[in-house]
Amino acid sequence: MVKLTDAQEQYIMNKWDHLDKETITAQALARVFAVYPWTTRLFKNFNGHFAACDPGVQAHADKVLKALNTAIKDLRSIEKNFHELSGKHQKIGVDTQNFKLLSQAFIVELALCDKKGFGPEEHEAAYKFFKLVTEALSSNYH
Repeated sequence: MVKLTDAQEQYIMNKWDHLDKETITAQALARVFAVYPWTTRLFKNFNGHFAACDPGVQAHADKVLKALNTAIKDLRSIEKNFHELSGKHQKIGVDTQNFKLLSQAFIVELALCDKKGFGPEEHEAAYKFFKLVTEALSSNYH
């Protein structure tokens, strides 16, 4: 399992505090849906509307945001805190690769919103954080 350094944890918490979290989360989801259209298969109720401003994307972004807020509040217990959520995703048939794709989309969105301040160290911190989230969400899969 990946471990964040104290400096990386601090970066993640500080960055998260200063982001427009609702917007970036909806944009990351919309990016995944656009670039990887097969990820939309469990979202038939969106009726083909996968833009960041669409109600279905906004509603799911809110759920993702709540989970990420939980992760950031307790960076050292992400797997424990995501145990139930992992089981729920497994039960509905979410491909674990989708978690990786969403993580990559989040990193792109972070880089876009902080073009000058998102260097190699920040990228590594974000990558490791989202890897922890991905591992935790995949932990109940058999």
